[in-house]
Amino acid sequence: MMCIGRKLIGARSLLALEFLTVTDAFTRDITEIVDQPPPLAVHVRGEVKEWHPDYMIAQNNGRRDLVIVRTAEWLTTRQGPDRAMWKRDYVDGMKIAARDSGYGFRFVTEEQVYVQPRLMNAKLLRRHLVPYRSDNDEAIAISRLGELPAGSSVPELQKLLGSGLDAFVIALRLDWLGHLRLDRRTPFSRNSPFLKT
Repeated sequence: MMCIGRKLIGARSLLALEFLTVTDAFTRDITEIVDQPPPLAVHVRGEVKEWHPDYMIAQNNGRRDLVIVRTAEWLTTRQGPDRAMWKRDYVDGMKIAARDSGYGFRFVTEEQVYVQPRLMNAKLLRRHLVPYRSDNDEAIAISRLGELPAGSSVPELQKLLGSGLDAFVIALRLDWLGHLRLDRRTPFSRNSPFLKT
């Protein structure tokens, strides 16, 4: 299970959980995630199969995608080339069924999810973004952020805030809130550079 915007979303595999973690950490325009939306009929080689998408993700711009999260091995099955071709046709049928129902389609594999340092950074963000904390620290940091140059770093923020506050945790929260953007090309750390937004 994953809690996104105070709503529990199911994850039926570790890969799906990691997908939800990365999606929640770095996608700011999501308005809704529906776990297991209603099934769709998919036409595959003259047969009609019932497809149960894993998620429906709606965004601010009105786009709605049906998402399936599977390993690449699921698609390239070891049951022989005929079965692998059938699965590719099945995925093509999913895409057509989604489009015909007014949705976009995303087939997500571990190749999109297990990208480092993005996944590690997403987990770090999730660990420090607890909903029951006081936002006084962020308010203090936001009020002092104007004293830093546009391109700054966590150590410079720490000097500005003093030793009473943890600038690294605050920088993670300010990134989440959109006040700054930590460098995503490297693992987030106490030495990370950031840009004010």
